[in-house]
Parts: sequence; C-alpha cells; structure tokens
Amino acid sequence: AGRILNGKIKRATVRINAQGQYYATILLESEKQAFKPMDKTNKVVGIDLGLDDLMILSNGQKINMMHFDLEAKSQVRIWERKVARRRRNAQKEMAFDKHEKLLLPRTSLKQFPRYQQARRTAAKLKRQVSDRRSDRLQKLTTQLVQNYDVIVVEKLNTQGMLKNYHLARAISNAGWGKLVSMLKYKCDWYGKQLIFVDAQNTSRICHQCGQKNHQFDNLNQHEWLAVREWFCPTCGTHLNRDINASQNILHRGLAQTTKEKALV
Repeated sequence: AGRILNGKIKRATVRINAQGQYYATILLESEKQAFKPMDKTNKVVGIDLGLDDLMILSNGQKINMMHFDLEAKSQVRIWERKVARRRRNAQKEMAFDKHEKLLLPRTSLKQFPRYQQARRTAAKLKRQVSDRRSDRLQKLTTQLVQNYDVIVVEKLNTQGMLKNYHLARAISNAGWGKLVSMLKYKCDWYGKQLIFVDAQNTSRICHQCGQKNHQFDNLNQHEWLAVREWFCPTCGTHLNRDINASQNILHRGLAQTTKEKALV
C-alpha cells in the first residue's frame, strides 16, 4: 500500500524506463500537508561537501558515501560490452536482410531478443546503483534533520562542476544535488532551518582568527587540493582543511541569520 492521495488530480504521466518497467507520476492540487515537527535539539551544524568524504561536519565528524558504482563497475562493464556487441551483430543482420531483399526483413532492434535482454540487464544494474545511492542519502539526511535544528550548507554549482571530466564521475556518485534537495524538503516538513551560504575561500580562512592564508594564492587547483592540513600564519592554529571549511560555513550561516533578523 502506498501513500493516500488527498487532493484534486491535475495530471498523470506514465513513463517506461530502460528495463521496460512502467511508472506513473501524478500531479495533485492540495493544501500544504502538515507534518509533526521533530523535537528540538538546540544543535547547529555546518556541512562541507566533499568527494573522499561525502560530508564533513563542523563538529569534526566525517560521513563517507559508499561507492556503489565501483562495486558494480565490473558487472556493468561486462553487460555494456554485450549490449554493444549484440547491437552491432543485429545491425549487420538487418543490413543482410535488406541486401537479400527478404520478404519479411528485420528492421528494428526490438526484433532481436538477445540484444534486448542484454540492454535490460545493463539498465537493471545501473538502476540498482542509483536506488542504493538514493537509499543511503535518504537515511543520512533524515539523521541530520533529527539531530540538528539549524543546518548550514554551501551553495554548489553542480552542473558547472560536472563539466570537469576528471571529477564528473565522482561528483555524480556523491549525489550532492540530490542530498541538498532532500535536506531542503525535510527541513521544511519537520520545522528545521536550512541555510545556504557562499563557500568561497572557506578552506583558506582560519575559523579561529578569521584571516585568509595568502600563501595559497599562487597554487593551481591540483596543488591546492593536495593541501589537507595547514598552520594559520596569523594565529598558529593547526587546521584540517575540510573541518575548517565546515566551521567557516557554520559561522557564515549563523552570521547571515543574525543579520537577517536585525533587518526585520
């Protein structure tokens, strides 16, 4: 049994995926559904999103994202090769039928069951990776909303980052966009606050004294990413790059909220 639909049905869209499975998407017009607010914890947290660790919290906790795509990589690769090989063979057979001017020539890939079987299997494996990633993100975001009243995250241009072909696969596996989307609607549902801040230079500014380390200004991207820990030249604090960034993100979010309240 699924969720009971309350409201006026405006539209229904039926889709079929690569496995041949059908899905119905229903658009409803209804009043905003009220959810019971979660208990207040009086805790706040800043989150720096990463690739080695999916989330680095301002309290020092690091949350890993399981690399489901790497676990299924070998099987996916095997079946993708089968798909390509069987497609080529099917195209050759269609060309042969056309050349021989057969009475009932094969003209569509749908007429080749072995190709279709390989295509569905490859699609199934990819779907399993996506479903497992989504399940992991659902659980992580629910835990965050349960444990913290205010969550501060960095604004990300995910689409722009995906243009970097060196990092595109890792970024897609991390699922940053989906994670932030889940946090957004869960905070809205359960009465928690989600704040977005500009993350520029959060890794290069010391969260203790607020001074930027200009020693890193001349480093290229590769050299800068290799720096994981550093000492602040102003106050001498030893800093972990990612934890420092998450603490700066938290400070910016709280300062942003204080400023907005002062203007009201």
